[in-house]
Amino acid sequence: MHARGILFLSYAAAMMSTIFIPNYASALGAGRFEIGIIGTAYGLAVLLSSYLVGRASDFTGRRVFVIAGVAVSAVAYLLHIPAQSSAALVGVRALAGLGMGALTPPLLARSRETGEPLGTLASFGSLGWAAGSLLAGIFATGGESLGELEAYWLVFLVCFLLMLPALALSLRMAELEFLRVRTPLFPVHLMKRNLHIYLPSLLRHTGAFAVWLIFPLYLAALGASKLWIGVIYFANTFSQFIIMRHLNTGKPLLHLRLGLVLSMLVFLSYALLDSYLGILPVQLFLALSYSMLYVGSLRYLLENNTEAATSVGLLGSFTSISMVLGPLLGGAISHALGYTATMYFASGITLLALIFHLWWSKRST
Repeated sequence: MHARGILFLSYAAAMMSTIFIPNYASALGAGRFEIGIIGTAYGLAVLLSSYLVGRASDFTGRRVFVIAGVAVSAVAYLLHIPAQSSAALVGVRALAGLGMGALTPPLLARSRETGEPLGTLASFGSLGWAAGSLLAGIFATGGESLGELEAYWLVFLVCFLLMLPALALSLRMAELEFLRVRTPLFPVHLMKRNLHIYLPSLLRHTGAFAVWLIFPLYLAALGASKLWIGVIYFANTFSQFIIMRHLNTGKPLLHLRLGLVLSMLVFLSYALLDSYLGILPVQLFLALSYSMLYVGSLRYLLENNTEAATSVGLLGSFTSISMVLGPLLGGAISHALGYTATMYFASGITLLALIFHLWWSKRST
């Protein structure tokens, strides 16, 4: 139960702090390329901490890293308030990325020791995203009477407050016995063995993060209010909570492949729609696509690799590379060609991910 609570609270805070970062940075005078740099800083920090902490927790223990990750995240969210320049936002977003990257791999790998179904545990992260999406819209809208910047400060304050009970839960979490495994600093064998999981994830999420960088701005351009932006994010993430709980069985690779196909179609739909209300039902298919891709990938890695946290940490690191590349590409493409060009790019690179996955899987058999 502790792991579920920590995932729920930390993911809620992460979503709340992330959803309006483009709008907050824009209000501080940042351009689209600067917004891309801010998003890249977060992704780069998650990349480093996710792998290094995942690897370390496979032979030293899970608990200490979860506690450290939660504590660092809490401090980072509070520091968002005085960060009122692009340079300062780069720093605090990097700190927030270090915290999230540190707590996630050991917490998910711990499911193997507790015996908790992975899809059920992961679903609480999505429930946190859902709550964070809705709360971000509510508090940002409610704080508008205080001023534009003050509305965002209120969101960041709530993020910090959410992390306090998460910290209390992490301190109460017991360290369980597990098979301790040491892996090389650069585990080439592990990456090659699971390349058909890691590289498609990298490509698909590069497209996704290119879209997510400008998605709130795109929705606002279509006429969506802050509350509606929160509702649209909520539709996706709450649906993930429901769907993931039903993915504990079945073939993980089949789930992954269906997730890639649906993702490609979702990104294409974004480009073709001209109403934010029309995007709302598409979010249900986005939820299905991500749930199948994410749980399918996690289940395959934990079922086929002794190095549990390391393999999950590597998945987080590959995903985080896309957090670095995606915002840069999303900022550059949208600046040069407009919002819809970013959606077409995301759909195309996801098709490439599917092609590679099928080719590498066939090559390996």
